[in-house]
Amino acid sequence: MKKNRKVTLVFSGLILLAASLTGADASPRGDILLKEGIEAFQQADYQGALYRFREILSNPQDRNFQGDAYFWIARTYLALSRLEEASKHLEYFLSKYPDNPYIMEGMYEKGRLLFLQRQFTECIEHLDRFLKKYPDSPYGANAYYWIGESAFSLGRLKEAEKIFHFVVTQFPTSFRVEAARYRLDIIKLKYREEELMKLIQWSHEEHLKALEEFQKRETVYQETIKTYQRRVALLSSQDYQGEILKLAEQVRALENELSLVRKRAETLQVEKETLENALMKLRVESTETRGGIESSRAADATAIKNLLELLQLKQEALALKEEYLEKLKREVMGPEERKE
Repeated sequence: MKKNRKVTLVFSGLILLAASLTGADASPRGDILLKEGIEAFQQADYQGALYRFREILSNPQDRNFQGDAYFWIARTYLALSRLEEASKHLEYFLSKYPDNPYIMEGMYEKGRLLFLQRQFTECIEHLDRFLKKYPDSPYGANAYYWIGESAFSLGRLKEAEKIFHFVVTQFPTSFRVEAARYRLDIIKLKYREEELMKLIQWSHEEHLKALEEFQKRETVYQETIKTYQRRVALLSSQDYQGEILKLAEQVRALENELSLVRKRAETLQVEKETLENALMKLRVESTETRGGIESSRAADATAIKNLLELLQLKQEALALKEEYLEKLKREVMGPEERKE
């Protein structure tokens, strides 16, 4: 009897131990900490929330609530804009707790986190997969909105406009509708801005083109003017040179004529001297004979006198001609030529 009683007591103890262990697995402490942490999060008491969620992670008896704790820690860091820590805890949650009730929301939060990290292309790709996996998700409007925001940030305005219009028409009761409408207005302004920029750029290009054309024409005009100036100078120089050549020819002809005149003057001078000698001889001989011969000699003397007067006039004419030629030569020739 005693032996059976001992066995019964041992068995009862094992049952109580098992019951206590089962109670540890479903510890009400973890549930309370989780609720308090969520309440603190909702009241923006993020440090208080983190404290409670970490308490769950530090206690093995609260392992049934640790998946939820990781999710809320990620959301708390996200609210604090500590994106790296949020991403680390969220990735751990998604990989370690795929059956957790928060898994769908966790996948949505990852898309939003990618947007905040400015990984816009990755955000679009991730949320596109999310919407295909959860087409009826209550986060659908939000997911589409962040896809639109990502496309807008990438400058893909047509795609963003289409997405925001879809949010407005397909989710009219969503709180994202007003934000989507605002973005649609911004996109319209962007279109106008782009058109204005194109117009300004076109006007600027036209202005530059007109300015360039004007500068080209101005250059051509300046070159043409220079060419004309060179031609005028050349023509003037050529005309002047031609005139000089003509005058030089005239001077040379006059010089030749002067040379001939001088030779003739020399000949006349010799003739004059000969006549003067003959006259002196006649005057000496006139004392010897005066009679009938005197009248004849008087006639000869008169003729000789007339000849001498004619020679005198010729000499004066030659002197005047020579003076005129010298004056003409000074006018035609330059100072350098006169020095030579």
